[in-house]
Amino acid sequence: MRRNWFHRLLLSYLPVFILIVCLFVFIGIVQLNDLSRKEAMKSSQVYVQNIQNSIDMSLRSIEIMMLETITRNVKLTTFAGMESDSSFIIELSQLLQSMTTSNAWIDSVYIYRSGDGTIVSDKTILKIDQFGDSAYIESNLANVQKVQWSTPRIFRTIQNGNPEERVISISSGVPIHSKGIALLVVNIKMSAIQEFLEKYGNSEVNKIAVTDNEGHQLFGAAGLEAKAGDTTLVSGYTGWTYSNSFKTESIGSIYFYMTSGWFIIGFLGLLIGIGWVVYITRQNYKPIETIMSRIQKYNQVHKHNPIQGLSGDELSYIDYTLSNMIEVSEEYETQSKVNEKYRQLMLFKELVEGSNPIDRAEWEAELRQMGIASFGSASVSIGEIDKYIDFLSQHSRRDQGLFKYILKKVVEETAEAKGLRIWQEWITNHRLCVIFFEEQQQPAESLMLEVSEQARKWMQDNLNLTVTFGLGNTVSEANAIVQSYEAAARALDYKSALGSNRVIGHWEIELLSHDDLYVYLQYVRTIAQAFRVGNDGWEEQLRLLFEGLRRLMLPREEISGILSYMNYYFYREMMELPPDYQELWNREFRTPWDVNMDALETLEELEFFYSKTLTSCARKIEAIRESKGNHGVVQKVKAYIEENFSNPDLSLSSLSDQFHMNASSLSTLFKEDFGEKFVVYVCQVRMEHAKELLRGTNLPIQEISERVGYVHQMSFIRAFKKMIGTTPGDYRKVHQ
Repeated sequence: MRRNWFHRLLLSYLPVFILIVCLFVFIGIVQLNDLSRKEAMKSSQVYVQNIQNSIDMSLRSIEIMMLETITRNVKLTTFAGMESDSSFIIELSQLLQSMTTSNAWIDSVYIYRSGDGTIVSDKTILKIDQFGDSAYIESNLANVQKVQWSTPRIFRTIQNGNPEERVISISSGVPIHSKGIALLVVNIKMSAIQEFLEKYGNSEVNKIAVTDNEGHQLFGAAGLEAKAGDTTLVSGYTGWTYSNSFKTESIGSIYFYMTSGWFIIGFLGLLIGIGWVVYITRQNYKPIETIMSRIQKYNQVHKHNPIQGLSGDELSYIDYTLSNMIEVSEEYETQSKVNEKYRQLMLFKELVEGSNPIDRAEWEAELRQMGIASFGSASVSIGEIDKYIDFLSQHSRRDQGLFKYILKKVVEETAEAKGLRIWQEWITNHRLCVIFFEEQQQPAESLMLEVSEQARKWMQDNLNLTVTFGLGNTVSEANAIVQSYEAAARALDYKSALGSNRVIGHWEIELLSHDDLYVYLQYVRTIAQAFRVGNDGWEEQLRLLFEGLRRLMLPREEISGILSYMNYYFYREMMELPPDYQELWNREFRTPWDVNMDALETLEELEFFYSKTLTSCARKIEAIRESKGNHGVVQKVKAYIEENFSNPDLSLSSLSDQFHMNASSLSTLFKEDFGEKFVVYVCQVRMEHAKELLRGTNLPIQEISERVGYVHQMSFIRAFKKMIGTTPGDYRKVHQ
């Protein structure tokens, strides 16, 4: 093709080029002045933007550090739960000190607990009526949904004390988003922000002023009149306004250039050139004008999304338009696929969650897309990756995604081999939900069981990854699929009792029969008390408790409740011992439990953990007791009590005569070694023997009271009810 268009344009614009050259000198001078001004304004805007971003990033990093500390450090939530142990308060204060030293801008950090009005800071511990910042606490305690920075204010530690620092503050509820429980407050020094602005905010050319969202001046001189070219930015994070002005006024005057002779000559030449260009362009512009007209018509029709190309260059604009049309077409195709996948996922969630009634037309269209002519029945299977916390720690994100993809493919190919149509999606990070469809109203549970079992076995044999499946019942309506999903989820809840790496059908759960849970809960208190005083019987009692839990076949939620109940009793008993025993208990049991509780999925794993950690803790407690000089005497006293508990005259004075010791000294030794008074310990021993007689014999209550050292039956009944929580007669009815 000959390049006629190129030659015509070249010959048309060449005379104009000669005329334009004459104007370059003058235009260059004028434009240079204007360009320098514009560049200065752009530089000023970038300068102010950098200052704002630096401050916002610094404040945002402090906010993130505060929220991560609340989320990850249990000391703050433990304090909110009314923990007031002195060693714990010291550790909490050290944590707040570490937060203060983590950033040079932080002035102070404190946490307030509304339950008793206690405030712990990085320097001290006070009550709310002594604290100088109580007004800020009252205004922010109940408003913790939105974390935001306060206006500058004066901070005082002591009520009516001297002002310590001008600060801005950020606060958050503990736990996060809780109202009225506890409040963590971080104070930032305004002097540090002002030093930063003084160092980086002023130069030989620029001067910066900063005001907060209420118009208070934070930096720079107030009341300066705004001039043309000044830059003003508002932070979307803090709401602060940053203003920048030039210290020097613009130089030069446009009037000088306009009255110059060269300007007049150049202006006349420009007019001639414009006339020439207009005339020639009129002749050669017809094709471009036609194309541009069509583009403008398109923009008028599509006002909400017009084509925005390069302005001033129509040929480039036309090229951009064609490229944009191709790009939009490709993006539309890609987005269409993404939207379709998202729509399918939302429909799947609506099916299994029952959040919205399923539109029949949409449902039938989805079935046709899956190759199902008509809907007869459906069943739900949920596959859960076992030990998911270990799975996350042992594999990279890429490998995790690969394993999940393989699991879906295995289920899909196994179902296809059985002639089943399925629809599967990951509903959580570790749970794969599979819907099995049948065109006839017939149960597909047997085939679903085979597919789930084969997929489970394949993952175990080939990838060394175990998966537990829960199977739901068959339903005949699309809106009833949520019932099958709930049945499958309920079956998975019994994984702790029935074991992992298996398939659990809803029919197994429906056939379970639960014994009386109260019988096994009685072991909890006995185990904790025996553990504290060092009796060996706690190990057998712990074994019997877990045997009972296995027989009960409880879901994970109820098992967790029972273990929390037992941990609470252990905590109560251990708090009766001296501080060195308490520290050992926290280190050997409570900390490992907090770390491993989410990873322990089955009763076997839980029993092994309790047995291992408690046995280790018991040995170390016994070692501490043996290291004390009077431990042998206390052990003899303990053995004497076990042999003579039935003696109604057994008392601290009789023991002091028996062992030739002062009664007060003996009581003190007993309390230090076992954390319990002598009278309480004797009562516990008698009650344990009384419970054995009530469970294993039909002796009258009077005779049992005499056998355990009580002369009067009513005294025995009162002591039994106070210690055990029920009367001897009611206890016998439950346990016989």
